[in-house]
Amino acid sequence: MKDHVVVVTGAGRGIGRETALRFAKRAATVVICSRTPDELSRVRTEILAAGGAALAERCDVGNAAEVESFIVKASEITGTINVVVNNAGVAYTNPVTSTDINKWEEVIRTNLTGAFLVTKSALPHMRSGSHIFNLCSIAAKTGFANWAAYCASKWGLLGFTNALREEIRSSGIKVTSILPGPTDTPIWGALEGEWDTSAMTAPGVIADMILNIYTQPPESMTEEVVIMPQGGVM
Repeated sequence: MKDHVVVVTGAGRGIGRETALRFAKRAATVVICSRTPDELSRVRTEILAAGGAALAERCDVGNAAEVESFIVKASEITGTINVVVNNAGVAYTNPVTSTDINKWEEVIRTNLTGAFLVTKSALPHMRSGSHIFNLCSIAAKTGFANWAAYCASKWGLLGFTNALREEIRSSGIKVTSILPGPTDTPIWGALEGEWDTSAMTAPGVIADMILNIYTQPPESMTEEVVIMPQGGVM
């Protein structure tokens, strides 16, 4: 994958970081972004150590101007973007009656609008054989009490992904939705409650699946994958 350009959003930690490193080990050029410069710097160092090339940019995926600037820099590397992994996401839990409108809008803007903005900007630079992965979550199909904003964003993302796949199918660009169940990422530390992360899926498992799907034969397309912990949803 020496000449492949792989864009990963939300790459400072968790699934995004692991995915970036998987592609780096295949000598890809990995273009990463998040809203946390310190984390980005650490991941960039790890990518270089793994044998890949890296471009790291702070970017809020919910900001159209920042996304456009980020994607332009990615496209200038070889002229083509081979992979986009829309992974950036935030979570917020609260009953609907006490959900803050600003938090609601932040979740929708990051998890759903962010994927739309990145995809819209990247598509003109993608060709047949390129691949878009959207991290949708099992919350795209199952409702969870107190997770209304998150579920709404992920159900919307799954709908966007399914529509996009049909829209660009004839172009040869593949589109896959990844629906992980509970995954051991730092996001749980920011949520109220006690969470047994030891029973969750490791983020590297999700990253391995993304890489495996991308390296499938060109005539096949995995449209959707659900990856759950053996014990199910806790």
